[in-house]
Amino acid sequence: PATVVSAHLRGCAAELAEDRTVPELDDLTVVVEDLVAGQQQVARALTRLAGQLGARGADLTALAEVLHAAAAATGHAADALAEARPVLDIVNQEPRNI
Repeated sequence: PATVVSAHLRGCAAELAEDRTVPELDDLTVVVEDLVAGQQQVARALTRLAGQLGARGADLTALAEVLHAAAAATGHAADALAEARPVLDIVNQEPRNI
């Protein structure tokens, strides 16, 4: 059920937020890519939920509008985070001091 999936997402996000280690650049690139993809999927989920609520009746229209707005904001956050990829690519190509 959706509640199990959302609880897993919440736990994973909390664990990532609490992780105090600084990933190597290659790992950081993967983390950023995963976060972008994750945010895109959350935006899709919010849009789907909003559509389902909107179909249930006028009393849930306001909540559906909030979910649509949250979906748009999450999508914009994913787009902004994706802008880091070219920088990570450049940094990953630079010689490293060992």
